[in-house]
Amino acid sequence: MKRRLFSTFAVSTLVLGSVAACGGSEADSAAADEGPIKLMSIGSFETPVFSTPQVETALRAKIADINGNGGIDGREVELTICNDKFDPNEATSCAQRAVSGGVHAVIGGASPFSPQFLPVLEAAKIPLVAGSASSGAAELQSEISFPVNAGAPGMSIGTGRLAAQAGSSTVVIASDNEGSQTGADLSIQGAESAGAKMTKVTMKLGAPDVSATVARALQLKPDAIALQVVTEDALKVVKSLRQSGYKGAITAPGSLFPPASLEALGDFAEGVRMTSRVVPPTSTDIPQVKEFLAQMKKEDPKAQTDDLALNAWTGMYLLAEVLKGHEITDGASVIAAFDAVDKPIELGTAPDYTGVPATPDSKTYPRVPEFATVGSAVKDGKVVREGDFFNPLEA
Repeated sequence: MKRRLFSTFAVSTLVLGSVAACGGSEADSAAADEGPIKLMSIGSFETPVFSTPQVETALRAKIADINGNGGIDGREVELTICNDKFDPNEATSCAQRAVSGGVHAVIGGASPFSPQFLPVLEAAKIPLVAGSASSGAAELQSEISFPVNAGAPGMSIGTGRLAAQAGSSTVVIASDNEGSQTGADLSIQGAESAGAKMTKVTMKLGAPDVSATVARALQLKPDAIALQVVTEDALKVVKSLRQSGYKGAITAPGSLFPPASLEALGDFAEGVRMTSRVVPPTSTDIPQVKEFLAQMKKEDPKAQTDDLALNAWTGMYLLAEVLKGHEITDGASVIAAFDAVDKPIELGTAPDYTGVPATPDSKTYPRVPEFATVGSAVKDGKVVREGDFFNPLEA
């Protein structure tokens, strides 16, 4: 169920921990390196077609923990949420507000419009930390971006490779929006690199009836069907496929199937295979996952605990670790702190963060420390991790 945002405005500011003093200009207040560390998250938090309120909850949960334990070197963390409303112009406006608001970094949102807002951040030298890379390569190429992992491209390529494991004839069903089309092309890349043929079938984003799309896909007699659609559409497509008698493999990015979707699908979800940015939140054998779940429950017991939420939480953890011991005055100083990373930072939920690599796994994604994704499958109604992280680019 969608949770109402903190404010009905596109931008809402939440200060977690003690309340900052009001009144007076910045010139009359404490020096910039003694006030709060200001962050913004830009994403599709609440829209008619794609909503990620769990990302806000995850950021708030981790920030509450950080502030409750003394902040970052004694400085409180202040978070501003900017809803892009699934609109590229709104996303650009969010970035402009980050600049005018003196934000130190943009953190962990899921927006399909980073190509539109990144130039604004680049001009102001405000870093993007742990974006989901929902819009593809842009977030993994920008000189001010510091991704935690391979993001959506890694998942999409991995989804194609999983489909190819089921047979040589595969299909990808994709929404008609730019992000889904890009993801489908990457799934095709993954499938073809593994020796399979993959055909794209496009559907209208948010279509109330997907039966025609499913019929077109099944006419191709695929061994596997990969999905590159939004969460709401994934639910309809999987249900329609199974009701049409399709018993073959279904693969998808892990973010398409949060717990509520799996519950709604019931037995229809059984056997769906996924690739994710981070380990599945069901991986409670990992201490950081247990910490994430506990903090999410404390912040909002009803919030979704999925791939996107755990990615944002992991990004906030990483940012706090990187900033410790550094004088943070503006975006450029945050960039300098990331550039100074000289030893691995253990994340638990993703491969250790080692900084922007001198020799990247992929020249197409040069900012990614380790280009990797992790597989999982629905078994008896639960998401179960399948092995370790792997590079989907490798044959």
